[in-house]
Amino acid sequence: MKVIKNADEVNWNSASSIGKNENLYDVLTSLPTPDKRFRLSTEQKYWYKYFGEQLVASKKLTKPDLIHLHRLATSVDYYIQAEIKINELGFEGGLIQIFKGGATNVSGYVTIREKMIKDMDELSKHFGFSFKDRTKLLDLPKGNPGQMDLFESFLRKSHY
Repeated sequence: MKVIKNADEVNWNSASSIGKNENLYDVLTSLPTPDKRFRLSTEQKYWYKYFGEQLVASKKLTKPDLIHLHRLATSVDYYIQAEIKINELGFEGGLIQIFKGGATNVSGYVTIREKMIKDMDELSKHFGFSFKDRTKLLDLPKGNPGQMDLFESFLRKSHY
């Protein structure tokens, strides 16, 4: 087997493969600790555990999902930090920055807040946290195979 190295000379053969199986999508039965390389803060670890435990309970969380869980934990933390700063500073400085010439713009806190909301919404869809997306994650019953599908029957008739 050929050893593949990236630009930083990391040996990919040394990457952890403990618990790896052929399909790479085994459902996790317990939440692993956050990967140290992400350097999550105490608050971010809280959110990692908070969402991670719910996802493990859903019996849908897999190893490849963990990178998204780390991202969600970070996004929620940054969102909360921006909200706190906006509330502390109020309208001027928190929501709006006013320049010396009188021009105004949204503050950097608002920009971060908006970006984190967008990121959290995207990750919520990935994990099925909204009402709409949760239904996509359900294992819906297939129905009775002996029952005719009226819609399919209608489509067949409309082709003649």
